[in-house]
Amino acid sequence: MNQPPTTAGWRLSPAEFALTLEGNGRDRIPYPLRRRPEFAESLEVLGERRRATALRMREIYDQDLHRVFEVLLEPRVRVEIEGFTGPGQTEAVRIYAGISGAEATLAVQAPGATREDGGDITLTRLPASAVAAQIVATLPQVVGGSLPRFEGRRADLDAPVYARNPTRLSPIEQLQKFFRRPRSGTGEITVYPGFALDARPTDDGSAFLWLDYPDDGRYLMQYHDADSFTVIPGPPAEITRRLQTRIDTMARRADHAGAS
Repeated sequence: MNQPPTTAGWRLSPAEFALTLEGNGRDRIPYPLRRRPEFAESLEVLGERRRATALRMREIYDQDLHRVFEVLLEPRVRVEIEGFTGPGQTEAVRIYAGISGAEATLAVQAPGATREDGGDITLTRLPASAVAAQIVATLPQVVGGSLPRFEGRRADLDAPVYARNPTRLSPIEQLQKFFRRPRSGTGEITVYPGFALDARPTDDGSAFLWLDYPDDGRYLMQYHDADSFTVIPGPPAEITRRLQTRIDTMARRADHAGAS
């Protein structure tokens, strides 16, 4: 099967992106991409803006961009990524990918003026085999953390500790010390089968978190149930491996569901 070329260069405003979605029969932007309602002095001004947006999209919308939206909106597997980075974690990270067969579309939204706002959306068409590595390259670049793998329980994060050894921390104290450090980034990567018609959450995905600590690095946190979790260092190669494994698993699930 021929692999699609990697093609970038479609940079759309949230309004342009939303209008193109409407033209493809969707009225909701895929999560976690975001568009805030525009303020306009009157309905006439709002209509003028909409006409200008439609004119620009007619100028650039071709078969290639149409295929990009087809894969984005009706994927066999989708990846949703949302997080925050920077000083005070005030800068949003929003990435969405749709994967269908050998093709993938990657949508990366630039940060807006605030955490709640979203900026322009860059669309990239690329082979499905390359999407995991490209997603990881798009994340804020942070080295893997220096501490080894450990396990813990959510119940221990705020558990009171009454007896403290003056020279050695207990496992719970070590756990609390790790998580109470200031972070420079936090986010979640979730892989789902199929597409979502709207922004309502579903429970059929496979997720893991990233946690960035200044002067240390990035860790990946995987919950196994509502309480227990594992934390490991998160260099780019490890994130790529985990993401690709989940994409492959969801693709097989989607193929099995389609065959049954």
